[in-house]
Amino acid sequence: MDDLIIIGCGPAGMSAGIYAARLGLKTKIFEAKAPGGAMAMANIIENYPGFPRISGQELTERMLSQVKACGAEVIMEGVVSITKTNDHFEITTDKKNTYKSKTILIATGGEYKKLGIEGEEKFFGRGVSYCPTCDGPLFKGKNVAVIGGGDTAVTGAIYLSDICENTYIIHRRNEFRAEESNVQKLKEKNNVQFFLQYIPLEIKGDQTVKSIRIQNIESGEIKELIVDGVFICVGEIPLTILAQQLGIKLTERGEIDVDENGKTSIQGVWAAGDVTKGPRQIITACAEGVIAAIDIYRYLKTKPPTIIK
Repeated sequence: MDDLIIIGCGPAGMSAGIYAARLGLKTKIFEAKAPGGAMAMANIIENYPGFPRISGQELTERMLSQVKACGAEVIMEGVVSITKTNDHFEITTDKKNTYKSKTILIATGGEYKKLGIEGEEKFFGRGVSYCPTCDGPLFKGKNVAVIGGGDTAVTGAIYLSDICENTYIIHRRNEFRAEESNVQKLKEKNNVQFFLQYIPLEIKGDQTVKSIRIQNIESGEIKELIVDGVFICVGEIPLTILAQQLGIKLTERGEIDVDENGKTSIQGVWAAGDVTKGPRQIITACAEGVIAAIDIYRYLKTKPPTIIK
């Protein structure tokens, strides 16, 4: 039996794995897709201490290498269910394997929010994308639209402006929520056009995206922008399915509700990173993972031995 099973191999999960393994806990990290989560898809990261400028993929690889060097085991299987039995937990993966652990840390992150407008689903993978750095190279020299006003949208638009003919950024508010330094960089680009206080109405095309219709929320004016790609960057929805299976308390916004140490409402289960109610930054996800790992260590050292019948 493991001391700790971590579900999710993003910055929160990997940081927790490093600390847990160094503290001597038998630790496994499970990941359904690719390590790094949203961090791995970031083109350039400039606000992570110690790395003035680094790609998300390189930072992921460095973290993952450290995780393995510390002794945590990374298993590329998705967790589909968690059950609590007596004084321990049992997980089942998409490979139909089962594992047992004394404690669980949920670090599953989130999934991309959808706009729910006409054409979004139809043209997904044919001009509609949720990841500028993943799919941006496909639109080199073309016209693209970016929807959103946070850091993902703004940094994505900066990246796209370097490789695309024209980049249009569409945001429903008059101001951006992104870091001011990133907003300033975007404003310095001469091939970026801003459509503030506009909302997307419809993505149009035939076999692929050809245009997007947008509307000014104050005047009602409708414009149609000729584009080859639409990048939707409007945030994430926390992946809390496993937490709901266990009956863990969620916040009103649907995130896992945790205390200052990452404890959930179920004894023996912690959560960290974008799946919780904290700020969605790489550095805070790392910190939350570390805090949870230390608390799990203290919990296991003061907890009576587990007896499996």
